[in-house]
Amino acid sequence: MWFPNAVSRRGLLVSAGVCLAVAFLCHLAAAQVWQPVTPEELAMAEPKVEKGADAEAIFWETRLDDRKLSRLTVSHYVRLKIFTERGREKFSKVEIPFAKGKTVEDVAARVIRPDGSIVNLAPSDIFEQELIRIGKATVKAKSFAVPGIAPGVIVEYQYTETIKDDSVGGERLIFQREIPMHRVTYRVRPYRNSTLRFDWYNLPETDFADDPHNKDYKIATLTNVPAFNEEPFGPPANEVMKWAYVTYGMGGFFSGWGFFGSSVGSGFAQNIKPTKDIDRMAAELTKGLATREEKVERLFWFARREIVNVSFDRSVTDDERARFSSKNVTQTLKLKRGNWFDVNLLFASLVRSIGLETAFVLAADRSEVFFHPDKYRNRAFLEPAGVAVRIDNRWKFFNPGFPFLTPGQLPWQNESVAALMAGEGGNAWRMTTATDAKTSVARRNGKFTLSPEGDLMGQAKIEFEGHHAASRRREEYRETNTKREESFIADLRRRIPNAEVTNLRIEHFDDATKPLTYSFDLKVPSYAQRTGRRLLLKPGVFESGSAPLFTAEERKTDINFPYPLSYADDIEIVIPEGFEAEDPEVPPGIADSKRTATHSIRMTINKEKRTLGYKRDFVFGSGGETVFPVASYPAIKELFSRFNQADTWIMSLSEAR
Repeated sequence: MWFPNAVSRRGLLVSAGVCLAVAFLCHLAAAQVWQPVTPEELAMAEPKVEKGADAEAIFWETRLDDRKLSRLTVSHYVRLKIFTERGREKFSKVEIPFAKGKTVEDVAARVIRPDGSIVNLAPSDIFEQELIRIGKATVKAKSFAVPGIAPGVIVEYQYTETIKDDSVGGERLIFQREIPMHRVTYRVRPYRNSTLRFDWYNLPETDFADDPHNKDYKIATLTNVPAFNEEPFGPPANEVMKWAYVTYGMGGFFSGWGFFGSSVGSGFAQNIKPTKDIDRMAAELTKGLATREEKVERLFWFARREIVNVSFDRSVTDDERARFSSKNVTQTLKLKRGNWFDVNLLFASLVRSIGLETAFVLAADRSEVFFHPDKYRNRAFLEPAGVAVRIDNRWKFFNPGFPFLTPGQLPWQNESVAALMAGEGGNAWRMTTATDAKTSVARRNGKFTLSPEGDLMGQAKIEFEGHHAASRRREEYRETNTKREESFIADLRRRIPNAEVTNLRIEHFDDATKPLTYSFDLKVPSYAQRTGRRLLLKPGVFESGSAPLFTAEERKTDINFPYPLSYADDIEIVIPEGFEAEDPEVPPGIADSKRTATHSIRMTINKEKRTLGYKRDFVFGSGGETVFPVASYPAIKELFSRFNQADTWIMSLSEAR
């Protein structure tokens, strides 16, 4: 069964997903002095922190230097011990990603054999390559192969990152990674005469003391740290990984959420105060409309369609986007141009003009943290999520500045979270609503013909709505159509092995009012298996190659699905001449006790037309429930195993005698 996983958009200082790729990197060129290697480290034959580990970090040292405030320098020095062949394979190649505004310099690496002999990385062995291109934005990497790596050796890396227009305030210091570590050390040099504050998550508070070797730095060390192992559909890494958040002085810490909310609310009210131009436009747009709901939706679509959103306009360069500024809502209206934030403010001003109460919505990203105001006492964890409008004594959420949603939706990362709503009427914490599972639906239709040899061919169409569509549009809006096609085909092949896709057409990519539609011709050679006089067929074509979602016998973390969703499959297969199918045995319906998830399959046989009809309906997250405690893992594992068994169920077609 295919299911979207939750993915962090910003991540940690080094996100869990790229820890290994990013962090085993190097600092201070070949002239850098390496720390002495002890005889005990050379002789170490078994891991000390975690039994059976393929490799361990003897130490991991990171130095953050903020003496220039507007340019942050981050240096890493890592010493690893390799124990197994898997460890050798895992750390045999290093990629150091960087994007615009960041440089990676002074790369150095070496391998120390158990006998003490050393193999140094040659500068000529370091090369630069492009990892990802999204529109005009690129992520590059400095890469190299580790020389002479083998079980038993020590591997050392050093490197320096320089990040423009950044400071240590707001950085996240990771004390746990995807490898066990004997010792993790951070040294932090603040801007002169400044005071740092550290908040600790998922570990006891650890003091940053004066560095005895350099009084300009603060230092903290953690020892015997187990590996962070990410589990499928687990909580955000921030919820389970050991880390600290750095701010300057009070920097984001305040006397209370109430004071902060009042400041935000008064600023929001001032910025959306309607002018004569706003009043005139609002009256013109809503003329003749009877209900408040209709009026608000008309204003929503005006802000969405008539204002050029430079944040998502593909013709705008990154430099132009960064330089663009709209002074106020009246200028946004006059220019018919603004960034995503300007679009939301203009919408709020138009709504205010027709006499409805509005509030600015600040919410955390649920793919990063499970926010609670008592736990994450820092406004940096909140992001602008949209505008709330009170319609007939009920708050409804809107985000016209995010061009992939319809009225009443927020990005899924901002749904089902505690949000701070601030406006003229005051401020309060409220839970944002979750989009209904049947709103985020994928409709998959196929009309296929099965050959006597078992080849499947025909036409298929998949329509995505709700968050299914919004997530795809958001991830690929700056991609070329060719890249979108490649991504879709790769995803399809994960569920239909050997799928051959031709004549693929993508429709309504830029129109959120219509389903995001993929139409294509599909051929799957040897789809049905011939055994003597029978063809063994999986009628659930779109899930035929899916695997169980959960396979581990045990689990350590809660289960976290991104958003409620549903699937509706409608498939027709023409049975080959000379074969017949009796009335099939249909897998029984499946549901949990609360009916949070339901799964049903219906099948029919039309002997006259020789067609097999297959309909599948799957709904998950009814009631908005998408997070489950780890104690429920055995039941969830069993439930999804049953879903998979039904989705990959095999029926037999008999050759007529």
